[in-house]
Amino acid sequence: MGMSADARGAARQDRRVVRSRRAIVQAFEQLLAERPLDKITVSAIAQRADVDRKTFYQHYGSISGLLDAIAWDFAARVLDEVERTCAANGRTDAAPEMLHAFFRALAGNLSANMARERGFFEHVPTEVLYERLRAPFERQIVDRGLIAGIIADDIREPALAFVLGGMLALMRDWLEDGDTRAIDDVVSLACALTERGLAGIALGDGDEATGSALMSERSGVS
Repeated sequence: MGMSADARGAARQDRRVVRSRRAIVQAFEQLLAERPLDKITVSAIAQRADVDRKTFYQHYGSISGLLDAIAWDFAARVLDEVERTCAANGRTDAAPEMLHAFFRALAGNLSANMARERGFFEHVPTEVLYERLRAPFERQIVDRGLIAGIIADDIREPALAFVLGGMLALMRDWLEDGDTRAIDDVVSLACALTERGLAGIALGDGDEATGSALMSERSGVS
């Protein structure tokens, strides 16, 4: 049975949407390599992408919306790979080992994807980059259950902010240095610093204490 006329029309529409969005993102990345972010306009993106301004606004609403969409898609690609890496390595019931496996998978896949898309990451201001990427990474890590049972819920947000901020800063420095260090060394450094910073907050077997209680206990605060 062939596709109905409505189905064929919807498929063509979907392909047009994909093409338009791809063209807009590519145009934006090209412009980032040529001028500062705050000098890029919707008109310039639309002209470079060979679409009209209305099409841009239909898809993204604003340049801020475009940045958010790029960040969300990037986080999804990285975390898809993190899930595959963790699944391939198997799951352990030991929370510290699970935390180590998650950090290493996150650092490795984050660095690989940033290297592939360095044209974008090298030209977005650091504070904008962190602010745009932090929220989609945090949301998707939680939604996918990647740290469920590893870090207490009440310190999950600051813990993830610490992890992501440190890793993004290291990876950004690595790109700016022109890949002078081996990526495996950068990944190992990211893991070591992250694990040292979060030492002792991974939940152990049968732990019922909250993250706040754990931190207070280890800092000597009653």
